[in-house]
Amino acid sequence: MFETMNRYSHPLPSVDPEKHKLFVELALQQGVDPHNPWVGGYVEYEWTHLRELLRGYGISVDGQSVLEFGCNYGASAIVLHHLGARVTAVDVDADKVELARANAHRYGADGITFRVVEAGAPLPLEAEQFDLVTCNSVLEYVDARLLRSTLLELDRVLRPKGILLITGTSSRLWPREIHTGSWLANYRPQFVDRLTGREPMRGVSPFKIRAVLGNRYHDVDVDDGGEAWLRARASVRGASKPPQAAVMLAAAARALHIGPGWLAPHISATMVKVADSRQVAPSIS
Repeated sequence: MFETMNRYSHPLPSVDPEKHKLFVELALQQGVDPHNPWVGGYVEYEWTHLRELLRGYGISVDGQSVLEFGCNYGASAIVLHHLGARVTAVDVDADKVELARANAHRYGADGITFRVVEAGAPLPLEAEQFDLVTCNSVLEYVDARLLRSTLLELDRVLRPKGILLITGTSSRLWPREIHTGSWLANYRPQFVDRLTGREPMRGVSPFKIRAVLGNRYHDVDVDDGGEAWLRARASVRGASKPPQAAVMLAAAARALHIGPGWLAPHISATMVKVADSRQVAPSIS
């Protein structure tokens, strides 16, 4: 999967006008604004973000079996489909899955398999079924009590030597929660929620994610000192160089011998599932 890609230079297919009308009608029926950039414009966003992230790492999904966990309105799944992947997209929200399917239709991505799944329940998928599992801005929405079992389910359906890509996930290390912009919500103890009856949006601890995955996964960003991560940051920005803040973060991560994406406000990690958990996967050039 780490190779030169041909499909990355293709343009995003245009929207079918008639199917776009059906998408808009369904969104309005659900009480969702179809003109919101995180609804109707989300595919274009991911075309310049997820696609460029994969390009930066040199990951080709052409012909690969991919699970998009937490598909939301289908943007990432649609991008992966147009990059040549055989995509299964799942979410716990039936309305979002329905709208994601309509979204896929308007982009001509009719080959995506969409499924509604139950939070915390075993995925209705075969073991070792996928070459790539993507979690794009979703793990922070998983109930903290279900995070471990959820990650273990993703591990179950990923093939040995397959890639687990976590990206866009709000990190609890940072004082400002990235989705809401709320200061110090990440640091608020959960017992305060019980006292106030309010539960603010929080990020997820990157160290908790990494601890669950354990030695079954090899962090590729450690191999090259974060160079692929930095290329991806530059590629997403459409720049020749990554931002200076990312360079400094990568330097700190090298000193700690971890991938820089584990320290970022948006957790971003690319990991390979090792064939034997007693072995460390070889470096990928």
